[in-house]
Amino acid sequence: MTIYLPPKPLPKSASPSPIVFGGWQTPPNGGIEQWLGFMGSRMSMAIETPNLLPEPDGRLWTAALLDAWLTGETVACYFPQPGLMIGPVGKVVVDGADQAGMMLRIRAATPNYTFRRRQFFSLRHAGRRYLHYVLEQTTVGNDGLATLPIGPMLRVTPADGDECEFAKPMIEGKLSGDANGWTMIPARVRGLSFTIREIA
Repeated sequence: MTIYLPPKPLPKSASPSPIVFGGWQTPPNGGIEQWLGFMGSRMSMAIETPNLLPEPDGRLWTAALLDAWLTGETVACYFPQPGLMIGPVGKVVVDGADQAGMMLRIRAATPNYTFRRRQFFSLRHAGRRYLHYVLEQTTVGNDGLATLPIGPMLRVTPADGDECEFAKPMIEGKLSGDANGWTMIPARVRGLSFTIREIA
């Protein structure tokens, strides 16, 4: 069961970073270096909250973190995109099964909507979210269909109709950091620091 972090207060800082499987291969004889990428690259995000009021913010945030620490369940929170006006994107879903690689066919998007370069979304498959982004600006057709170039490459084979969360993308993964608890200061819970790392 996914544990959802409270939607407010907003984090004081959020630091996304890629987890890359692959790298540059250097030939032993001095030839041209080549990039070798593998399926499985994913995202992590370090989060720092402001100091929290004990009630209800401190109670709700620490309850969510306690649940994750004690059960090993995945944690999910909204992925910030400051300044990006997402607009009416529609109820986007995967269009067709057996998709793989770095192209994703979608349907039910708002006709003529334009997905922006590096616009993030979460693909929801079999109860788990996978964070992706749009590689190049792409405009939806009049029929609500589009084929999106995405990164990183698909890590699962999505089912036809799987939800693509563009309006409020989320990162979901395992929790690390602040495993020793939290600190209460006068009339506050000191800001929490932790990282969510995708597990697939």
